[in-house]
Amino acid sequence: MKLRSLAITALLAGLLAGISFFPSPAPSVPRTRQDLDIASLFRPSLGLARIGGHPPPFTLPAATGGPSTGQFRMAAHLAAHHPVAILFWATWCVPCTQELPFYQTLYTRHQAQDFHVVAISMDPASTITRVGPAARRLGITFDVVTDLDTRVTSQLNPRRSAPFSIWVSREGRITWEMEGFSPAQHQAVETGIRDLVAGAPPPPAPPSGAAPPSSVPPPSATTGG
Repeated sequence: MKLRSLAITALLAGLLAGISFFPSPAPSVPRTRQDLDIASLFRPSLGLARIGGHPPPFTLPAATGGPSTGQFRMAAHLAAHHPVAILFWATWCVPCTQELPFYQTLYTRHQAQDFHVVAISMDPASTITRVGPAARRLGITFDVVTDLDTRVTSQLNPRRSAPFSIWVSREGRITWEMEGFSPAQHQAVETGIRDLVAGAPPPPAPPSGAAPPSSVPPPSATTGG
């Protein structure tokens, strides 16, 4: 009986001694901002319009009562290696009323070299009938189209900025994208379009001083004018 008690005591002593040899759990490390960027969950998704990338071969209908008819097919211009300027605008956008006539001047100047311009209206259904007449009042003769389902806008201009311009080279690559417009940028844009038509390298970043772009309001917030 005494031997049994001694054996049990020795066993318990060994177990207690062995506990001290187990390593202590590592202290918890606080999660860094690199591990989990909460803000990234709320950033808007990026569109396809990125310098060096290719625009989608979209097709959009001409604005009723505007300077063009039928449909504008980007795929046809990409296949024909036409340089194209894509302008996002809206009838309520004041800087757009300066940008579109300026691009009309460039379109007239370089049209013989296959330069094309398409103005994509982001007007909602409540003001879509104003798009064509507004373009005519501005003296526009290039393609003016609508994007009621916002399919193209969400791809190329996800921020829905107005004005927002994109240039596509003869090789079918985006070489320029810019939010806003100001007369102070006329020289930079004029030189850039000339180089785009000639197939020269893309221009440097546009100078500051552009009128800040506006974000297109939801249809319920759009007013007349």
